[in-house]
Formats: sequence, structure tokens, C-alpha cells
Amino acid sequence: MLKKFLTVFVSLITLTYSAHAEMKVGGSIAMALAEGDATVTEGSTTKTSSGDDTRPLVQAFLEGQVPNAPVSVGIAFMPLAEIADADGTVTDASVEVRSHFTLYLKAGGEVPQGGEVYVKAGISRGTVKIADLATTSGSALTDDEDTLLGPTVGIGYEREGANDTFFRVELNHTAYDEVSSANNGASNTGDGTDNDAGKTLKADVDLTMLMFSFGKKF
Repeated sequence: MLKKFLTVFVSLITLTYSAHAEMKVGGSIAMALAEGDATVTEGSTTKTSSGDDTRPLVQAFLEGQVPNAPVSVGIAFMPLAEIADADGTVTDASVEVRSHFTLYLKAGGEVPQGGEVYVKAGISRGTVKIADLATTSGSALTDDEDTLLGPTVGIGYEREGANDTFFRVELNHTAYDEVSSANNGASNTGDGTDNDAGKTLKADVDLTMLMFSFGKKF
């Protein structure tokens, strides 16, 4: 599915560029709700934890209008850090999502009150870091990174301003796939023992954002 999406996306970008279509560049400020569920297993003991966090985030984006169609293709970048935590015997296991890119298609139509209502769908990619996954002795910490993909969907409203500017408000949601990491309990520091139970972490993180954007058309 990802390969097909990327093929269509690249084709539309090429068409947009070759036709010298309208381009839009802008920035967004978002109020984001991150929701996480994590499970830590140590030996025969399993503990599940969930939580949420609300924080402001920023994003930059570039869009191109597909010629003769009410569809735009775009790319957005957001240097975010959303964390899912799960408590272990000694330390917490944390999951951070950083360097968040989204490739998306946006389609909409004008409304009688003025402006445009649109829907958006795409694929998001982030670098996921798993840190501080300790054994029962506090030794053998892990510091893993992984690349995850997740679908993004959204709905929004856009209105034109003066001098080829535009304003938007948008609600979107990204669901990342599950991240996991395991530690066999061996000591990395020499301070612990090599017969700890070890620990396995599995976590899911979802991100919902209310975004306010401003940009300019070219």
C-alpha cells in the first residue's frame, strides 16, 4: 500500500511541477494531544500503562495544485517529540517520535459562506527512539531507534487573505504502528548481574492535532 501511495504521490508532484501549477507554502501552530499505551514485560510479570499529553507543536508545509483538478499534493515537516511511558521495576521505558514527515493529498470544494472545506489523507513517517529500558538491577539500558509509518487523515477549512495569503484551521489524526524493544538482561555496565529477567516493551502512540495555519500562494 505504501509503495502504491508513493508512486501516485511522485507522479502527481511531477505533473504539478511540469505544469507550473499554483504552489502554497506555510506554517502551522498546533495544539496536539498525544495518547500512548505501553506494556512492559519482565520475566513473568507484565505491566500496562496508558496516558496522554497536550502540548503546542509547530509545522511547515509545501503544497502544489494538481492541474485541472480540485486536488493538491503536499509535504509537511514537524520536529516533534511525543512520549509514551511505561513504568518498570527500576526505570521508565520511554518512546519518542521525532522528525515527523507527512506526504498527503488534499481535496476540497468551496462553500456558500466563502472559503473552502477540504479533507486530507496521507502517510506519516517518524523516527522513534526507545530509551531507558532497564533490567531489574538497573543495568543493561537500551537506546534503540526505529522508523515507523502511520496513516494521517484530516478535515479543515481554508480562506483567502490579502496579497495571495491564506488561513486554515484543521483537525487531523495520525495512528503510528506498534513499536517494540527487548533486552535480555545482560549487564552492559559491569555493575549488574547477567541473570536479570530482562525486559520487553511494546507501545502504541496516536497523535491528534488542532492546527492553525498561515501561508502564501505563488
